[in-house]
Amino acid sequence: MSKKDETVSSESALGHRLSKVSKSGGMFLVFRDKNIPIVSRITIGRGDYNIVELDDVLASRQHAVIQKVKDDFFIEDLHSTNGTYVNGQPVPPGKYLRLFSGDFILIGRTSLSLRQLGIQK
Repeated sequence: MSKKDETVSSESALGHRLSKVSKSGGMFLVFRDKNIPIVSRITIGRGDYNIVELDDVLASRQHAVIQKVKDDFFIEDLHSTNGTYVNGQPVPPGKYLRLFSGDFILIGRTSLSLRQLGIQK
């Protein structure tokens, strides 16, 4: 397969659709100096089946989930033992809390943050 076959022409139908995709405004979960894009749903916890696996004894196996709904982002505490905190405030178990760029999430002793592409905070 040549390099030409691996690319999409900007003049093709797919190319037109891709050009309309917003290139700014993507939200990332920052964890251990890694930027994890939030595309739809990210699970967080001590279990190895989570997208973000925490090596933290204070984190539950299934601790929390972050979901993208349209252009908004929400976190839910999955009835964890030690709770989930956003900017120092507890997330009520089983309830969704809206997240914004620059928010800090504390799960056990592990700190995570949210960053929007192209925005430094």
